[in-house]
Amino acid sequence: MDVRFRWLTPDSGHEWKRKGRGRGTQRLVPLSGAIDSKRPGRVREYTPPLGLFRRFAGLNIANDALREREIRKFADEFGDIIAQPQEGKMRLTTEIEIIRNHATLETWCRTIQHMRRAVDLWDRINDPKRRLELQRIIGRSQSAITYRSIHHPLENKADDVEYLVIATGKDVSAYPSRDIIRPARRALQLEIRRALTDTETPSHATPYLTSDLRLVIYPVNLLADMWLTFARVVSGEIEERRCVVCPKHFYVGSGPRLCRADRVTCSDVCRKQKQRQGDEHLRLLPRRTDKRV
Repeated sequence: MDVRFRWLTPDSGHEWKRKGRGRGTQRLVPLSGAIDSKRPGRVREYTPPLGLFRRFAGLNIANDALREREIRKFADEFGDIIAQPQEGKMRLTTEIEIIRNHATLETWCRTIQHMRRAVDLWDRINDPKRRLELQRIIGRSQSAITYRSIHHPLENKADDVEYLVIATGKDVSAYPSRDIIRPARRALQLEIRRALTDTETPSHATPYLTSDLRLVIYPVNLLADMWLTFARVVSGEIEERRCVVCPKHFYVGSGPRLCRADRVTCSDVCRKQKQRQGDEHLRLLPRRTDKRV
């Protein structure tokens, strides 16, 4: 799959602002100096790293102070998840337009929690040491198999816990009682499908056929790019590997932003460090002396 995506982030950074009566809806917007039509400011265009979905899922949103700081730090580096600081080459001229288009605090928390559920579920499926944890979220009875999905309090749902149906009735027999992986994979499918079909927070991608009849996929925003990358990892289209030098992940496959199949490190820095470690190991080995009889 040929996925092409670039995103923008303002050099000025971001700030939290409210709109509406009372406390109003809180949104993260570019700093005021960056949205003044007389001083439009500068933006930085970049290509997001493929493993960004893991960093997004790991943002700490446990309390007000933490979530505002963590989200702002992420946005300063990578931009808003659903809106760009400018459209095309013309910057939005009023602060109201910026505020209306950028993600609210509730949107940030909801999408972070959603990504965290899916990534954590994927890691539990692949780590034999964590598979017992699946029993806490996959429930089974004679009549149904359910998946316990935990939401963030700011999502304003009636209950922070939602039970999604994996199978009911006769379909339950299709899942062996001792097999926890199969219903967990079905739960992961539901989580990813929910993200890719979300209309409230667009996270889809647009297909495009080039003049040479080549199919190219363009994610509509940063959130869509992260979900599409994660879906490609889960489907096996691209391989997620852990660097042999540091704990970072890197991604192997064919296409933009992907590494070659023989890659074992995440960056040139780690590659050189691995080479130095190898040279040091060889230096410490005892020298071989040939003795002729």
